[in-house]
Amino acid sequence: MDAFPASVPPAYGQPSMVGPNGEPPKRAHLYVGNLSPRVTEYMLQEIFAVAGPVLGVKIIPDRSMQHGGINYGFVEYHEMRSAETALQTLNGRRIFDMEVRVNWAYQNTNTQKEDLSQHFHLFVGDLSPEVNDAVLQKAFQAFGSLSDARVMWDANTGKSRGYGFLAFRDKTDAEQAIASMNGEWLGARAIRCNWANQKNQGQPGGGPGMSSGGGGGASVGSYDAVVTQAPPHASTVYAGNLVPYVTQADLIPLFQQFGYVVEVRLQGDRGFAFVKMDTHENAANAIVNLNGTMVHGRGLKLSWGKDRADGGGAAAPAPIGGGGYGYPAPQAQQQQQAPALQDPAAAAAAMAAWQAQYGAQWAAYVQQQQAMQQQQGGAAPAQR
Repeated sequence: MDAFPASVPPAYGQPSMVGPNGEPPKRAHLYVGNLSPRVTEYMLQEIFAVAGPVLGVKIIPDRSMQHGGINYGFVEYHEMRSAETALQTLNGRRIFDMEVRVNWAYQNTNTQKEDLSQHFHLFVGDLSPEVNDAVLQKAFQAFGSLSDARVMWDANTGKSRGYGFLAFRDKTDAEQAIASMNGEWLGARAIRCNWANQKNQGQPGGGPGMSSGGGGGASVGSYDAVVTQAPPHASTVYAGNLVPYVTQADLIPLFQQFGYVVEVRLQGDRGFAFVKMDTHENAANAIVNLNGTMVHGRGLKLSWGKDRADGGGAAAPAPIGGGGYGYPAPQAQQQQQAPALQDPAAAAAAMAAWQAQYGAQWAAYVQQQQAMQQQQGGAAPAQR
């Protein structure tokens, strides 16, 4: 799978055929939540293959134990109809005594439609749980140059985090939005609006843990230059020049403007952190747009960090002009292979245990679907 979604849907229960922005999904991506830590990527792929050939599977582990060790993941199919079948048949199924949540994984396509890097960004807080992207956009569309409206979702609970971000092409519209909408009711709550602490706002930030805006970091170059400075599978950003008391709450709202934040590893006493994004492209976008953003009075110094799968450690990075931490300059880059999958024997044993626990009926269903796929000439799902 080339890329994983930037955020996840709010619904749980009867799955919806539209994403949180009110539009039909454009890709056959599914979000799978409430996963037992015993579920492996191999097992998840085998279970979801009953609906059709699977292109790729990714499980995001709860390493920090913030959600009690409950994981979530993404499944991508070759065809949309396979994803629709899985959505209708697998949502609420039990895997190791846990009902899994299946819904569309919302893909953020705004960065592909329009470059938001020079736009003016606002933070919107105290959002009601029912407010999604479409509701937020409708509330601010009167300010004519609105270019993006996005609510942040919790990947494990499938619920809104209670805040979001807006982008405007015209600074005057952004200023009017703050003046007009701060304290106004949207749904069941009065919302808070302020600058999202982008370095070009020059205004106090309104997001969690954010300090006053202003420049401070040297230019890292254009998006086209940065995106080629690390291998295509790389998605970890090194964030330096941090104060010792920086927290995840300071960094996550900033980076979530450019995609889903998979993991944050803080080294506050050493003044840096590693932020893993969902895709290589979103990580590059964050580097270009957030470098120099002020957090607690210091300008972020961003470059590529090395992913854990590449053996990355907690060390200061090389200058981004030389390729970023742990990576050679672009002309010396070589494509690196993705990490190997889990031990097939162990995964197969776990899958067998699951099938035994839930009876022959499910196994028969799996066999029936696989037979149908073979009759249709479908190839076995490709391992990621």
